[in-house]
Amino acid sequence: MSKLEKVRADMGKRIVNLVTKRSYDGARNDRRSGGWVAANSSANTEILPQLSILRNRSRELVRNNPYAAKAMRVLASNRIGTGIIATIKDKQIASLWNKWVKVCDADWQYDFNGIQRLIAMTEAESGECLIRFRYRKMSDGLPVPVQLQILEPDFIDTTKNENLKNKGWIQNGIEFSPIGERVAYWLFNQHPGESITNTIVKSSRIPASDIIHFFDRKRPGQMRGVPILAPIMMTANDLNEFVEATLVRKAAEACIAAVVETDDENRSIGNESIDDQMRIEELAPGMVQYLSPGEKLTFTNPSASQGDIGYVADRLHAIAAGIGITYEQLTGDLSQVNYSSIRAGTLDFRREIEQWQWLNFVPSVLNTVIEKFLETAFAAGLIPSTDIEYDWTTPRFDWVDPMKDVQGEQLELSMGLKTWSEAVRARGFNPDLLFEELKAEREKFKSAGMDYPIKQENSMNQQSTENQNQEGKNKKQQSM
Repeated sequence: MSKLEKVRADMGKRIVNLVTKRSYDGARNDRRSGGWVAANSSANTEILPQLSILRNRSRELVRNNPYAAKAMRVLASNRIGTGIIATIKDKQIASLWNKWVKVCDADWQYDFNGIQRLIAMTEAESGECLIRFRYRKMSDGLPVPVQLQILEPDFIDTTKNENLKNKGWIQNGIEFSPIGERVAYWLFNQHPGESITNTIVKSSRIPASDIIHFFDRKRPGQMRGVPILAPIMMTANDLNEFVEATLVRKAAEACIAAVVETDDENRSIGNESIDDQMRIEELAPGMVQYLSPGEKLTFTNPSASQGDIGYVADRLHAIAAGIGITYEQLTGDLSQVNYSSIRAGTLDFRREIEQWQWLNFVPSVLNTVIEKFLETAFAAGLIPSTDIEYDWTTPRFDWVDPMKDVQGEQLELSMGLKTWSEAVRARGFNPDLLFEELKAEREKFKSAGMDYPIKQENSMNQQSTENQNQEGKNKKQQSM
């Protein structure tokens, strides 16, 4: 080997050693990571084979696990509340929309606000939800001849898989164009798990333009949604088994038995009974019994277990983190929080809620529904154009400390950091409607010769100053 080759070999060894020292611990392949299985597969390869199992187990947890059921209610109440409200600039179309949302349910059970809650609950529990547009006749008497039918994802015929002549394909009941665009869904005519049926269950092709397939996409190319309880299913199930085993153990710990050692078979110290040829006696409370010489009485004393409460709390923290809610929301336990901690946790939770609302639900569901409403109304000759301005107002978040939050809100408004309309929407109100109501109320008070309740604009500043003065007095008294 020449001198140059030796130098190159030495440099190669140095590079290998350097790379080895600077590698990621998470990519190590040694004894510590020997049991760590991490497949290099697509989202669909990971999801589709186990989707039915995940969905069924998620529903079982919601049915029988109180914490899973509470988590579903917490998510729905914060994501939807009493409904996300549309604000339409055109008053004539707004009036038509307000009439239609009351009768938009194809099952005639909910209004549009109730449908929103049903969609949110279904998406969280089953991982996805289908909204199908059902077109009606003008003679049906609807304000706009279209309704919404909410379907569970079980309606998708996952056995439908084939390559099409136009170079498109059908994968797990979803039909794609040659460029990968969703063009149709193959849906069953009824739920495949229905126990009572008078028809043959079969699937038919429904254009994708008539379907909203709503789910939270975690990875690019993901076709189907996963239940939100998927990361914590084993933890929740293990906790259920632990609690049940603890109840059985506690029952055993509460049992105290007495063992009598004697040579006299006729000897008795309590009320005697026979069970399966065995003599069993019961001791009465406060009884005093004297034993004969040579007899011995021994009491069993099962040891009490410790640490159950700590383990349960730890598992509940893990479940809350996996779902994306706080421990206090999951359990209702507020014993370990103060104002600062609950505010910090609530603010972080609200950011996740806003992400779901504005990045998932509004563009995927609400915008699609109102666009379909406008298209159908225009086709029916009910409106002159579909080019309509609209916006959405999400339900308000209640303040942790109303006084402090209102003062902070007023400061942001005075500094121009937000608009009045933005602040009103954050409180769950329609700015235009609120402005009209305020204007009308002021005129009513003025015509009646009465002062309006808000007498001066700086009333909040005055109240803030009074609060600060009072806090100063309290601190001074405490120091004395």
